[in-house]
Amino acid sequence: MKKISFLGLDNAGKTSIITVITKRFGFEEEISKLMPTRKIARDSFKFLGVEFIRMDFGGQLQYREEYLKNPTKYISGTDLLFYVIDAQDYDRYVETIDYLDRVLLFLKEEQDYPPMCILFHKFDPQLTKEKVINQRILTIKQALTRYSNDFDIFFFETSIYDIKSIMDAFSSGLSLLFEKMEMVSKLFAEMSKNYNSIMIALFDAKGLTIGEYYRPHLHLMEKMRIYNKYLDAQKKIIAENRTLLEFSDKFENGDKYSGLVEVLTFGNLEFYLLFIIEEDEQNLENTVEILNKIESAKPQMENIILQLIQ
Repeated sequence: MKKISFLGLDNAGKTSIITVITKRFGFEEEISKLMPTRKIARDSFKFLGVEFIRMDFGGQLQYREEYLKNPTKYISGTDLLFYVIDAQDYDRYVETIDYLDRVLLFLKEEQDYPPMCILFHKFDPQLTKEKVINQRILTIKQALTRYSNDFDIFFFETSIYDIKSIMDAFSSGLSLLFEKMEMVSKLFAEMSKNYNSIMIALFDAKGLTIGEYYRPHLHLMEKMRIYNKYLDAQKKIIAENRTLLEFSDKFENGDKYSGLVEVLTFGNLEFYLLFIIEEDEQNLENTVEILNKIESAKPQMENIILQLIQ
């Protein structure tokens, strides 16, 4: 069993992030009812056949002091660390970095160097172009590079208003524990050359990303639109007990795209393949033909999945 630790100050959004990851469908109501985490909340899950325990460390001062007084009891044995920072709470930036400093100092003394994902949370879509918050986040990133000689550090901006940002951050963290996962994204990048695809992705049944390819320079809002369309498709597949669903939609600029979601089953594990291409309005038969051709690439994908779960 592998241990994942979520740390950060109180009100940073750790429990909200975990709620989005575990629920995905209809998480909003549950988040509105969340109370501050008392000490540590634990849950477990499986990913690619490996069992994980996920620990949500309450961030109130009295709890933080207890963890740091007994770090061997609480922090030791962490295989993957997620540190959550409230990107909008400028007044507590110094406090949150001090807490992280103390956690990393203990890990360094123990010669324990788990990969670390730092999530600048509450970075809502409307803030992406605001100079002040982007500059302040950049300053923190630059300050934390002092630890990069000892720790593998990865930065993410997340928001509950962009579900994919959270799922991407968590999936990327998990991928650090599975060496072969990068093969999936590499395969999709190669496939995209043959199909001129906008996006190819593979998710597990919980929505965690196994691998994906996006067309370069695809806008954030376009990514969010595609992912929300995928969630709708997955819900329909589950409700109607289907294994394949094709759909079409358009971006805000009017450009149309077509896609399919197909269920791939391996024993008791299910995976969802998402394939998105531009819709050829002048020749819809060409669009259909491209979607059909994806079947020829399935053996490669299935072979990689088998390597991951064995």
